Amino acid sequence: MNKTVEMNKETSLSEKDFIVAQKLFTELFETITGIAAIVDQNRHIVYANNDFLDLFCIDNIELILGKSHGEALACINVNKGPAGCGSYKTCGYCGAINAILESQTNNAKSSKEARITSTANGKPVSMDFKITASPVKFKDRTLYAVMMQDISNEKRLQFIERVFFHDLLNVAGGLNGLLTILKMGATPEEIDDLIDRSEEASQIILEEILAYRQMQAAESGNIKLNIETVNSIDIIKVAIRRIEYHFVGKDKKIELTADSANVDFKTDRLLLQRVFINLLKNALEASEQNGVVTVAVKAKDDKLIFSVKNSGVMPENVQMQIFQRSFSTKDSSRGVGTYSVKLFTENYLQGKVSFVSNEKEDTVFSVELNRQWQTS
Repeated sequence: MNKTVEMNKETSLSEKDFIVAQKLFTELFETITGIAAIVDQNRHIVYANNDFLDLFCIDNIELILGKSHGEALACINVNKGPAGCGSYKTCGYCGAINAILESQTNNAKSSKEARITSTANGKPVSMDFKITASPVKFKDRTLYAVMMQDISNEKRLQFIERVFFHDLLNVAGGLNGLLTILKMGATPEEIDDLIDRSEEASQIILEEILAYRQMQAAESGNIKLNIETVNSIDIIKVAIRRIEYHFVGKDKKIELTADSANVDFKTDRLLLQRVFINLLKNALEASEQNGVVTVAVKAKDDKLIFSVKNSGVMPENVQMQIFQRSFSTKDSSRGVGTYSVKLFTENYLQGKVSFVSNEKEDTVFSVELNRQWQTS
């Protein structure tokens, strides 16, 4: 333990002893139904109720004294910044940090939504909270009560409404229109085209339902993988065929580079196809009319690197939050799509997901996979 951490803990122990001495307050604090902690001016935890300890499987409060919320929750960004929690570039968009800072600045209650990605058994876990920070005055000092309301289920319902139902209604509306034209009487030349388009629309509806079921199963850990030999070009072409007639692809093109690696490897075919379908859908959504989305496959040593590129640059706030489950750009499901890409790839397909988005390279999402499936 370094000197800074030791000092933080010693200070927090002192603050904890002071709070415990306020017997009436601690008794009231423990009766609160919900997750709650007390932090000092540096956002270090000096006290927490049993609900807080239970939620994060903490046996002894002294294990988190002197730590920030990010450290106590094992936020994936804690060790990325030069000074721990709050110092990484994404931390400026953290609702937990901003609620506490705003409460300190205004000396008043502040509430924010926080999307926190933690780790459990080496895999990312997404959590959604409503964070409320309020100043609490004790004689000559001011501390801050931080309440955490788990809103994960609420955010899942919002996802269903915003993305799942929205997309289904769009496609179902189109299918209904096609069938209405057929019923009203189309020319013989039109009938075959209308039937083909109706079949495509019904296929998209089935795909959207399957996608939602896959994500639910992935979050609950109930996906059973079917590992088989697949071909890099074939699996990309299938994903392209399934998305190019989606309404997001209207008046846009998807191109597979001619020098893409044609390689056999082992993975779960259906889950990987869903990864590429989501990446293509996101790229098409972000593309202008007549835009081109470029797909490439590169073989490097024992890895395969798949990339999906579209023109344009994502705003900084989008880049900082793009893989968080409940984040979404306005009128877009991009945040949900990229969250599921990361969930499927890194939790189940033994791969890694990354992206770049700048003026020089445009926006490119990459999926890196092993050419050989690693058995445990």
